[in-house]
Amino acid sequence: MKMKNPIKSVVVLFFCVTVIAMLAGCSQPPKQEVDAANAALQAAVAAGAEQYAAAELKAAQDLSAKLNGEMEKKDYKAAKQTAVEMKDAADKAKAAAEAEKAKAKEAATAGAAEVKQGLEKAKGLVAEAAKMKLPADLLKPIQEQLAAAEAGAGELDGMVAAEKFKEAADKGAQLKDQFAKIEQGITDAKAKAAAAAKKPAAVKPAAKPAAKKAAPKKK
Repeated sequence: MKMKNPIKSVVVLFFCVTVIAMLAGCSQPPKQEVDAANAALQAAVAAGAEQYAAAELKAAQDLSAKLNGEMEKKDYKAAKQTAVEMKDAADKAKAAAEAEKAKAKEAATAGAAEVKQGLEKAKGLVAEAAKMKLPADLLKPIQEQLAAAEAGAGELDGMVAAEKFKEAADKGAQLKDQFAKIEQGITDAKAKAAAAAKKPAAVKPAAKPAAKKAAPKKK
């Protein structure tokens, strides 16, 4: 009777256990990988990827849809790989969003500072125009524009504080246009006032001499 090779038996047993473990692993949902992928996607959205990294976020969302389909079909082997890819895509979306948001914040902060300078300049110009005693019909519209610009500057500060950097950039551009219109309005008002001052006053026609009453006839 031949003795079995103990080493060979151990190798065969190890191989069988490994195969069983692999099969068992493929039959179990990749919960850890799926949870990590979903958490990464949520983190990307929280970082502002919808606004600052839309393309990168869509790539991660497409993989999320693919993963959901594979989980429904219980194709756990494919699902595990997709979950890993999804997490990687979501991490990239988060990183891209944070980088773009930082750039937008820097630009919005610089724009807000420029707006403050423009507002102070506009205030000075309007105050100077008021001292010149420009006609009310010319000065009032300019003062109203300045009041609107001051309110807009307050809104801009609120946008920056709320981290609405793209909206702040648009608002800053609008305010700069308003300041330019105020400055041009003052220039035009001064020119109109100067032209009116040089215009000679209209000469009134001389009054006709009163007609002499006829002397009464002697009887």
